[in-house]
Amino acid sequence: MSDILFASRVTNLLCLFRRASIAAVAALSLQLGFSHPVAAEPPATNTIKASESAIDYVQAVFSVQYGSKDTAGENLLSIKSDGNNYEVNFSVDHWMLRSSQTAQFKMHDCTVEPLYYQDNSKRPFKGQETQTLEFDWAKHVAVFKAKDEHKTIDLQENQTAYDPLSFFFEARCALIDGKTEFTYPVIRKGSLKEQTYRVTGKERIDTPLGSFDALIVERMRDNPKRQTRLYVAPELDFLLVKIEHQESAMLKVVATLKEMDYQLKNTSSP
Repeated sequence: MSDILFASRVTNLLCLFRRASIAAVAALSLQLGFSHPVAAEPPATNTIKASESAIDYVQAVFSVQYGSKDTAGENLLSIKSDGNNYEVNFSVDHWMLRSSQTAQFKMHDCTVEPLYYQDNSKRPFKGQETQTLEFDWAKHVAVFKAKDEHKTIDLQENQTAYDPLSFFFEARCALIDGKTEFTYPVIRKGSLKEQTYRVTGKERIDTPLGSFDALIVERMRDNPKRQTRLYVAPELDFLLVKIEHQESAMLKVVATLKEMDYQLKNTSSP
């Protein structure tokens, strides 16, 4: 559910606008659980347990709004699992930007072990830009590569670090367990920094799939003019239904859940 589940950073379209994190944000979309397209139902008491909420697969589409106008672009989210191995793909297809993020990691009992992350983007009149992040836990290092940069980030023996997508899976578990604030060390653009998220309220969110009561999960920032909010629906197994990123007074991007098919590992297919 970078910049809940979460997150985005559901950052993709924001890659165009200083690549703020709507994707990692979306990644939060890591909160899913039926084997058929989701339809709105009356809110129910949440009985899901984090230890029983592992995701099997997800296919989701988010519409994108820039300022007050809808755009022709879409955010696509795909989550696949093979046992404890996961692959997440989050992409933006827009006339001004094509961007994709991929993360591979292991997860067991809500503990994530990042393995590989890649970020590709293509903007008008510019070549494709690629960034990769590879974790070697035996050597306790993470290797970041970009066009003109190669950087090795040393990690302490018991130190944890995440890429901009995988940590949302642990954040989802934190929300399921009732936590209202959590902090994760995330490597982004070759720098390791802590990201803190806090549940700041609740709101009823309207989507093409129906209306859902959602937790508002906000990234804590030093700059009050930049805001990232993730809207997570407990009644949908803590699925991300909306992402808002305010980069400045003049720039706001909103991604809203449009289509989705997903299933939890403990949910049997019909």
